[in-house]
Amino acid sequence: MRSLLDIKARLRVVENIKKITRAMQLVAAAKFKRSENRALTARPYSEELDGVLRVLAGLADDAEKSRDAVFELSFEEGAPPMEVAAAKIFEQPGEPAPKRPGLVLVTSDRGLCGAFNTKLIRAALEFVRGHPEMDVRLIPVGRKGWLFFRDKHIPIVHREERVSDKLELGEIRRLTQKLVGLFVTGEVDALYVVYAQFKSVMVSTVRIDKFLSIPRVEKEERQEACILEPDRQSVYQTLLPLYATTKIFAALADSFASEYGARMTAMRFATKNAEEMLDALVIERNRLRQAVITKELSEIVGGAEVLK
Repeated sequence: MRSLLDIKARLRVVENIKKITRAMQLVAAAKFKRSENRALTARPYSEELDGVLRVLAGLADDAEKSRDAVFELSFEEGAPPMEVAAAKIFEQPGEPAPKRPGLVLVTSDRGLCGAFNTKLIRAALEFVRGHPEMDVRLIPVGRKGWLFFRDKHIPIVHREERVSDKLELGEIRRLTQKLVGLFVTGEVDALYVVYAQFKSVMVSTVRIDKFLSIPRVEKEERQEACILEPDRQSVYQTLLPLYATTKIFAALADSFASEYGARMTAMRFATKNAEEMLDALVIERNRLRQAVITKELSEIVGGAEVLK
């Protein structure tokens, strides 16, 4: 049985833990609100741009000259542009399955966010195990994903840590340029992004989206004729970097909103558990104190009886 001093020490520890988890819950709540607004704002823009690029993919397939064109894509100011063939960016009919795909795994840098990282890592593992014929290359964005896979027999071609939750455009462009560079140089022949899509503060779903292989909209499915000004080449070279950057931005925005929602929920439950433990410890302390007092009273009464 624990002594009164042990219980008091335990009460101090649990009280300190409660203060920490409560503070972390409030910080996560403040960051969650900002991340939620960003995720919900970026999603419709990304989806609309995705639809535009699908139409452009169909137009490129219609025109022989566009299908064989080479675009110069520039993501960062001052950085040399990358040359990319249209056939590599736009999905081709009967395209073979990739042999050396790159898996971009977006996790958090820190823990204490419930099952957020576990779900993402499990999805990445299932992708690797579900495609044994592929030589999967990993690109972890976030420290937790890298820590898990660094000892696994999966090549890591690039990793990113401490990506700002403010999603600064320069940092997103740099990351996008690195991913596109891996694809263009042939180090990977396809890119898949594993991330948590935000649904609500307590719900997020794991998505695995193909990146930089844009499916086309068939001619009969287009609602109206498209006019490209000033010319096809200029339109593609302007929209393709914007499309790639927007897709990465939207995925990271969803991921941060999901992470802070999971962290806020986890810290709320941790605070609640600490409060319940404090209540149980207070009851145990009072019972022990009552038992000590009763024992002392019994000794006093017994001593008085002896002296009579």
